Amino acid sequence: MESKELLYTAYRVHELKALLPEGLSGPELQKVEELVESRDDVALIGLLEQMNLSEQSRRRLQIIKEARPIAQTIVALWREMPLRHEEIESQYKQLQQLKDRYDHIVPRRGGVELL
Repeated sequence: MESKELLYTAYRVHELKALLPEGLSGPELQKVEELVESRDDVALIGLLEQMNLSEQSRRRLQIIKEARPIAQTIVALWREMPLRHEEIESQYKQLQQLKDRYDHIVPRRGGVELL
């Protein structure tokens, strides 16, 4: 994911879908596809919170949850005139910090999670 991708709902939805565990039933997969198609990241987050996820996926889910309100704040600030550049920059920095944390969560190898 590029640095600003956590800002965009479509990318958050894509990343949330990637966190899904294997072996979902047909109805579960159908529900997921409906949520992905409608770009409903809130419902996908709720669904994932109810599932048995790996520790890595749980940590990534938490970061996406933290990024969502920051992204919404940035979008709201873009709509205001005059633009509040310092506040927008501050929000982007927070989003970048979350992105850095997200990128440092790497897959498990040989039973050891690398940080």
